[in-house]
Amino acid sequence: METLAIPLPTNLPPDVCTEISKRACYCDTAILKSRYHQDSNCLEIDLQGSGASGDVAAKLENLIGKMQVERLAVIPKILRERSRESGQFFAEAYKELAERGDVWASGQGTVGRSGAFMRLMNCLDGALERLAAREFQAISQSYNSLVPSDWLRRSGYFGSFPHSVTFAVHLKEDFDAIERFGQRHRHGENPVFEGVNEIASPEYCLSPAVCYHTYGALMGQNVPAGTIAAFTAHGRCFRYESKNLAGLDRLWEFSMREIVWLGARDEVLAAREKAINAMWQLVDLLDLSARIETACDPFFASDFPSLRFFQLANDLKYELKVDTAPDQSVACASFNYHERFFGTRFEIGAGDGQPAHTGCAAFGLERLLYACICQHGFKHAMELMENAAGRM
Repeated sequence: METLAIPLPTNLPPDVCTEISKRACYCDTAILKSRYHQDSNCLEIDLQGSGASGDVAAKLENLIGKMQVERLAVIPKILRERSRESGQFFAEAYKELAERGDVWASGQGTVGRSGAFMRLMNCLDGALERLAAREFQAISQSYNSLVPSDWLRRSGYFGSFPHSVTFAVHLKEDFDAIERFGQRHRHGENPVFEGVNEIASPEYCLSPAVCYHTYGALMGQNVPAGTIAAFTAHGRCFRYESKNLAGLDRLWEFSMREIVWLGARDEVLAAREKAINAMWQLVDLLDLSARIETACDPFFASDFPSLRFFQLANDLKYELKVDTAPDQSVACASFNYHERFFGTRFEIGAGDGQPAHTGCAAFGLERLLYACICQHGFKHAMELMENAAGRM
C-alpha cells in the first residue's frame, strides 16, 4: 500500500475540505481510503499497490481545483445546539448490534435488519408518519424503489450528483446477445458484458430520495391557491458513496421517511420551520448531543462552489447533525426549501398561474437510531426511543 499526502489551499473552509475528502474516493479505483487532516490541512490518500500515485495525484489536484470556493466564502452556521450531560460514547455500537444479530452486512454499504433494531426502526418511522398526519395533514403514500430516469433528468440529478446514481439496467432485447450472455454465465460466473451496447438505455434508476416520486406523481397538476399540499412516504433509497460506505452511518441502501410540501412560499417555509421544531423536540426526548446547521447538498465537483454558495447564503437546506463519537457526527435529517425549482421542472402549479414552491423534511432512520445507540448504548437507547415514539 502507498500513501499520498495532498496539501489543500489554505483559504478553504473545513466543511469544503471534508467534502473534497469524500469526493476523492471517486477519482480512481486505486484509492482505498481518503482522510482529511485539519491540523495539517491536507488529504491523506491510501492507494492499493504502487505506481499509480502520479496519475491519482493529478486527478486529485483537478478535483480540488474544481471544488475550490471562489465566491464569497460562506461557512455553515449553527441554528440550534445541545449537549448531553454525559459525554460518554459507545465505540462498539455497531459491533454490539452485529453480535446480537440485529444487523449484518450483506455487501458494500448494504445491511440486513432484524430483531429489536428493526422493531425500533419501525417504531420511529410510525411516529414520524403520525407526526406528518397530525401537524401537516399529510397524505400517506407508498412508492416504488424504481424511479423513472426521466424524473431524475428533470430534477437535474444526473448533472449535480452523477457519482451517486445507481442505475437499474437490463439486457437489450436481442435474442442472440441474450443467448451469448446466458452461455457465458452458465457455470455461475460473475457478470461480464461484451460492451455497453449489450445493455439497454436505463429507463429507471434506484431512487436516491423519496420526494422525486411525489413530484412525478403530481406532474402537470395544480395545488389550489391559498393552500398547502402535504404528502409523506417511507422508502428505501440508494446513493452510491464509493469507499465512504461504512457501517450504519453511510449506507448504499438506506431507509428514509419524507414529508413533502407544495404551495405558496410562506406556507412552505412555515411548514419547514414547524418540522424543525418537532424534530428538535425529539432530540430533547432522546437526550442527544446534536445541532441543526445550514448545509448544502453533496454536489460532485464542477457545480459545487456555486451551488454551495447559493444554498448556504439563502438558508435553503438545514441538517440535523448528531454526534456518534467525540469528533464525529452524521446528518440524520434535512429540512429543505427548493423555491420554485421542482414546481417548474415538473409543471406543478400553485393555483395562481405560477409554479408551486416546494419543501421537504427527510429522516434517515438507520442513522438516527444508530447515533442514539452510539450515545446511550443499546438498552438505554431502546428505552428512550420507545418513550419518545409514544410521546410524539
